[in-house]
Amino acid sequence: MQTEREEVACNLCGSRRTGLWDEVRGARLVRCLECGLVYTNPRPALAVLMGSYEEEYSETHEEPQLLRQRQAMYRLERAEILRRRRGGRFLDIGCGTGEFLSLLRDDFEVYGTDVSRHYIEQARNRYSLAHLAVGQLSEVGFDEDFFDVVQMRGVLQHVPDPLSQLREAFRITKPGGMLIISATPNIASPAARCFRGNFRLLAPDQMLYDFSPRTLRALLDKAGFTVQQFTYPYVSTPYFRWYQPLQFAYLAAALRLKRVLGQDVSAIKSPPFFRSMMNCYAIKP
Repeated sequence: MQTEREEVACNLCGSRRTGLWDEVRGARLVRCLECGLVYTNPRPALAVLMGSYEEEYSETHEEPQLLRQRQAMYRLERAEILRRRRGGRFLDIGCGTGEFLSLLRDDFEVYGTDVSRHYIEQARNRYSLAHLAVGQLSEVGFDEDFFDVVQMRGVLQHVPDPLSQLREAFRITKPGGMLIISATPNIASPAARCFRGNFRLLAPDQMLYDFSPRTLRALLDKAGFTVQQFTYPYVSTPYFRWYQPLQFAYLAAALRLKRVLGQDVSAIKSPPFFRSMMNCYAIKP
């Protein structure tokens, strides 16, 4: 059965002038010829996206090894947040089952949203979190200038209209408050540039946008935020292995050779590597 798809304009500049970046599992990733934003086009229709989100992600989020790695990342990210800000109201957009929020409730008054009702119910049952809401950020209706810290962890690349979500985040953040966009693949990373459609972090039917630091900064500027810093966690994470640079070189060479020979390259994926993931910290002036 063919998935219903829709053509969209660039979310950053509104242009419809694009060039093919690569094809991934039958989906077209395009690059805007005006501003450089990379995105899936055509993409699954909104109804299809909302219906598949929970089904696609619930099993992988509970796989034991991935769960341990994610928990280790949560501890690292909590420490980084507390180094920058402590106290006040904290909103986790796309809070899932509430595990990350539960680590912060001694440091902040914590709030969470998620499009999955099932995840929100789990968060309430597992961690007794009170301030949770189902729906996209624009549907929840928080008060203006309400939060001291707003986080989007692994979220912005999934939403159909990132700019509108950032503008809503700007509205509900206090002046001087912080926006954190974390666990975001970097389409300008060495792995993405070298492996293209075989970059391991591409999922074009779920992650609709693939940001670079430049295009993410431009979106944040347009929404009203001032970017303070980009960071690229890798060496300190549970995903780092000392041999990955050697693995990177070997797989890149194998990919190039197979392409020259016209062989199937679908099984080759880039390894975890420096700058593949990025975090961004921004302030509402």
